[in-house]
Amino acid sequence: MPTLADSTDRRRIAESTRRLGGFLDNEAFAQQAAREVDGLLGVPLASVAVHTDPGLLVMLGSSGERTPRFRGVRVSTGQGLGGRALLERRPVAVADYLNDPGISQEFADIVRGEGIGGMIAVPVFGDGDVLGVLYAATRTVGSLGDRAMTLLQATAVDLAPMMSLTMRASQALSEQVHAERLRIASNLHDDVGQLLFSIGVAAAQMARSATDGPVAESALNIEEQARLAARRMREAFEALAPSDSPETVPVALRRELADLESRAGLATHLVVRGQARAMSPRVENALVAGVRQALFNIEQHAAANMVVVTLHFEDGHVTLVVQDDGSGLPEGFELQAIPRGEHNWGLTSLLRRVEHLGGELELTTNDDGGTTLRMTVPTEPAGR
Repeated sequence: MPTLADSTDRRRIAESTRRLGGFLDNEAFAQQAAREVDGLLGVPLASVAVHTDPGLLVMLGSSGERTPRFRGVRVSTGQGLGGRALLERRPVAVADYLNDPGISQEFADIVRGEGIGGMIAVPVFGDGDVLGVLYAATRTVGSLGDRAMTLLQATAVDLAPMMSLTMRASQALSEQVHAERLRIASNLHDDVGQLLFSIGVAAAQMARSATDGPVAESALNIEEQARLAARRMREAFEALAPSDSPETVPVALRRELADLESRAGLATHLVVRGQARAMSPRVENALVAGVRQALFNIEQHAAANMVVVTLHFEDGHVTLVVQDDGSGLPEGFELQAIPRGEHNWGLTSLLRRVEHLGGELELTTNDDGGTTLRMTVPTEPAGR
């Protein structure tokens, strides 16, 4: 990357990135980052796209746009200038976007509407991946110049830690919201659902046994109101339940850890690495089953104080790691396809499920004590 010769530029970039700290929402961060890029470069159009899903950028922040279509545009790997920067993992620049043979033209209408001529796209790297892309554009044909490229690259380096923290905070907040919705739905089902069912049954029995016409009529009315309330509650379940989204498994794992904390008083932590994505129900169920089995064993046998669960999404597979600081495995322990005696039936069942999915399961004692369960399974697309 070219170096900044001007100490004033360095100071301005540092001041800009400091103003980007503390955001908990990707869109708010991207919008402020676009304003900062605009202020640093003084270009007609500046924008920030965030790498929200594997192979997908979403333009969440912009400054100086003319049309509402620009913000929110979704850019897949290889598409347009940003998609090329994402694919090649390097800065890309054009002097004439609409007539450059090296840039695909999926967004020609939007580019034409904005009057874009020259443009730069610089990827932001963090956590071993592309976190997003910074854009700067002019509305005349021609290069933005070396200084603009240097400033944008330096800005990308400086704001990468802030972008990474914001994305993690946004993901954690989303998971907590989904987990809370799941808790509310569960409580509604367990408490209010049973109550409505009991009211409906009692009202039906009263209506059948009543000899007084008004009493029977009132009982029937109560029964009908209980049915209506139950139907509305089922609609609430559908709204509160996790959708078929990348958040489904992380939300479920966070709920399992929260339950363990409340039951056993253990400190727990969930780490999600890579880009979370939706998977087939049998893969999702296997991952949740793996955590449940590991947490059950930790609670029953490990005498641990802390549990860390890591969910790592990679191309073609996902790895689940559950670590504790407890007493470790019994001497001579082996994970077997056929259990011996009364123990290890849960682990044996989990092993069979993982192998059926074409994955691997291992259970080891850590060098410093404690146990690690590592489960790797191929990912299948949702719907299979």
